[in-house]
Amino acid sequence: MELSRRNFLKGGLAAGAALGVTGLAGCTSNADEKPATETAGTDASMGASSIKGTEWLGEAPKTTIDDCTKTVETEVLVVGSALAGSMAAYGAMRNGAKVTIIERNEAPHIGGMTISFFNSQTQKDAGLPMYDKVEVSNDMFNLTQYRADMRLNSLWINRSGELLDNLVKDFLEPYGQYYMPISLEGIFPDPTQEITSYISTGVAFSEKTDILTDFTANIHKFLVDSGVEEHYKVRGEKLVQDESGAVTGIIATDADGESIYYHASKGVIMCTGSFGANESMMKRFYPPHFADWALKYDEYTAYMGSSGVTETMDDGLGHRMLCWAGAEMEEICGWASWQTTAWRSFPYLLVNIKGERFMNECTSLLTSAHIIADQPGHGPFVWQIIPTNDFEMPSSFGYDKDTAAKMFDIENTEHYEADSIEELAKKIDVPADTLKATVDRYNELCNKGEDLDFMKAKRYLDPIDDGPYQAWKMYYYFYCTMGGVRCNDKLQVLDENFDPIPRLYAAGNTVGYRFGSSYETLLHGGSNGLASTHGYIAGESAALGNKAIGNNI
Repeated sequence: MELSRRNFLKGGLAAGAALGVTGLAGCTSNADEKPATETAGTDASMGASSIKGTEWLGEAPKTTIDDCTKTVETEVLVVGSALAGSMAAYGAMRNGAKVTIIERNEAPHIGGMTISFFNSQTQKDAGLPMYDKVEVSNDMFNLTQYRADMRLNSLWINRSGELLDNLVKDFLEPYGQYYMPISLEGIFPDPTQEITSYISTGVAFSEKTDILTDFTANIHKFLVDSGVEEHYKVRGEKLVQDESGAVTGIIATDADGESIYYHASKGVIMCTGSFGANESMMKRFYPPHFADWALKYDEYTAYMGSSGVTETMDDGLGHRMLCWAGAEMEEICGWASWQTTAWRSFPYLLVNIKGERFMNECTSLLTSAHIIADQPGHGPFVWQIIPTNDFEMPSSFGYDKDTAAKMFDIENTEHYEADSIEELAKKIDVPADTLKATVDRYNELCNKGEDLDFMKAKRYLDPIDDGPYQAWKMYYYFYCTMGGVRCNDKLQVLDENFDPIPRLYAAGNTVGYRFGSSYETLLHGGSNGLASTHGYIAGESAALGNKAIGNNI
């Protein structure tokens, strides 16, 4: 792929985008295993952590391997087909293992948008800056409120660049997959005046959109071509352990309701995503007020083009399976949110349903849902108040307005226009006197050139003094949880004593201690970047077992 200057700049502007089950009839046990009914802990419900027995955890199914109608033999079993699962399969396959992926839906599904990589040769060749490891690591740690496990961040810093370079060689170029390192340089004239800062670590994988649909389809084709087996409509139910506690596989259910034992001689990698639709888990790991809001306005969807996703994707089953096997959840879990309408990343005046300003409008849409949830009425929307003038409101992410209008399908956003603030207030059903007072105060600050109330940077201060005036309805939704189980630097899942559970690994949003209490915004595609790198390392670790693991990408 030719990374011309024109394509490089274009990429920067656009930023902001079944095999059948085979096996032997009847379940068998290896010589080092006993049937689940005879082994304490074999059904992965013993040896759980200090939070076992709480309402959210429930109990593991009673099904044993003797109840299964088939056994499928593999070396590394990956549970979940999204980005982390894809990279886990790649890591295990590239290190010589026989790999099987099971997915509860009928097709693989997308894993988000851009993917973040650090200091790859591919990015360097595209003219992007190379960053200081210590500075970036410290910034990531600060943005996660000092709660992230810096070893997990260091894995991304030390290994993601190699991962991208080898994906280029193994997959992206041979399969004609579009990829474009994205430049975010120069977005901010003075970064010290911004709430959010970005570095140029994101890579886009579509020329038309920032969704990973094409990437996902192509990488699964690459994996199958490389010998990975993919079994769809197969739902993992519980992990199986031998008498030593080592994970030997998983019991799953196929589309016909038949139980299947997947025996994985080298390990199981859990890449099962969010638990945002699980009411008891949400109320256990988030403040009650925010949990109620998130459950009501959960808009997480997983899809793959025209292929349907029929199962709830964020029910937390993977997390519970891990805890039944003895894993321990982190106590404070991160999350991500999203704005779906209005002029996203254009920081016009925002007011709540009482007509009051309540935040610095430059606050990232990914991290501000808790602010919205805490507003009067506890609903999912606020109002953007915009004057009609020639002021070119800059984006706080680097969009130009024409591009944004197309990307956001802006004309389909509910909006109103009026010749006076009082008339506009009536149209959006907020108190007219309050909205007028809010606008007067905002105009006063804009005219002074200093936001004394919320400290918004001067370059965004545009008084609402040119009619007709507009109000745009901006919806916020909860997207996904980013909390999970404790893992070490090989992505081995740890028990309550911080000891690895043998042959059990995790990646993606199943892994804890990455984001503190909310998403961080330094990295463009940061969650995907960690999911990709951690997935690869989990696959590598499972494939190599106790062998020395280094920079083997």
